[in-house]
Amino acid sequence: MGTMTEDRDEGAGAAVVPVRDADLVTMPRCARCNLAYMPTKSTSALRLTYCSFLCELGDLGFSMTGLEHMERVKKPVEVAAVD
Repeated sequence: MGTMTEDRDEGAGAAVVPVRDADLVTMPRCARCNLAYMPTKSTSALRLTYCSFLCELGDLGFSMTGLEHMERVKKPVEVAAVD
């Protein structure tokens, strides 16, 4: 029984760091709220800049997706009166 306890004690000193923790160091930070986020999970059109659609909207005042779908309002044509 003593050998089983000794094996466990020797391995406890060296903690194994999961590979996923290394991803946290390389994750980008949101330009608005400074949170680390995964670009693949971002709802923003500018995935490498903002963590969500709301941060993009709050920082820029508009969203890129909304800007892409916006249509220009045509001004009415004024016809000059002929005398």
